[in-house]
Amino acid sequence: PSAAHPSIYQRTAQDTLTSLSTVLIQEVDSFNKVLQQVRRSLQDLLQAIRGEVVMSSELEKMYTNFLYQRVPRLWTKVSYPSLKPLVSWFADLCQRVEFLRTWMQQGEPASFWISGFFFPQGFLTGVLQTHSRKFQIPIDELKFRTVVKEMDISELPAAPEVGVHIHGVFLEGATWEHGSLKESRKGALYTPMPVIWLECVGTTEPTESEESYRCPLYKTSTRAGTLSTTGLSTNFVLNLD
Repeated sequence: PSAAHPSIYQRTAQDTLTSLSTVLIQEVDSFNKVLQQVRRSLQDLLQAIRGEVVMSSELEKMYTNFLYQRVPRLWTKVSYPSLKPLVSWFADLCQRVEFLRTWMQQGEPASFWISGFFFPQGFLTGVLQTHSRKFQIPIDELKFRTVVKEMDISELPAAPEVGVHIHGVFLEGATWEHGSLKESRKGALYTPMPVIWLECVGTTEPTESEESYRCPLYKTSTRAGTLSTTGLSTNFVLNLD
C-alpha cells in the first residue's frame, strides 16, 4: 500500500474503494497466485534435478514441457487462457505484471491494456459500476458504445470523462483503415486495432446501424471455452457495437 498511488486507496462517500481500484486489487491477487506457483514449482524442479527431493510425475511432466517449449500444466491450471508457447507466455506474463504495477504506482492510465487482464469481464463490469455510481443510474440500464479512435496510445491526451479507452485488441482476417473495416493485407492474419473508446450509454440508446458490425471480442483466437452460467463461453468478452 505504501508504494501505491493515492487514488488507488481513495474511499468513496460510502467508505468503499472505487470499482476500478477493487478490480485492480483482484487482478493483483490473481497474478500473485500465478507468480507464486511459477516460483514454487521452479524451486521444486531445481531441487529434484539436484537430487535433493524426489522427482514427482508432475515435475517430470514440467521438465518435459520445457524441452518442447510448452507451458506446464502446473502453471496453466492457475493462469489465464493463452495459446502462446513457453518463452512468449513468460514474456507476456511479465508484461501483464508490469501493466498492473504501473497502474498501482501511477494511477489509472489514459488507456487500459484489455489483453493484459486476468478477468477482462470483471474490468468491464467495474467500468459500468463506476458510471452507475457517478450518475446514479442502475447498472442494468447501461451498456457500451464502441468508438474507434484514429490514434495510437502515445497520442492520447487523457482518459475520457465517460467510459474508458482500451488497447491491445487484434482483428482476425481484417484490418482497420480510414475509419472502417477492410479486407486484411496479403499474408497478414492478425492486425492491431487503434485505441477504442468504450463509452457508457443507456441501454435504450442505439449503438448499431446498417453500416456497423457487431464484432465479438474473445480472449484467445480459438473462440472456445467453458460455458458460464450466462450460457456464453468464458473465452467471450463482449460484443463491440
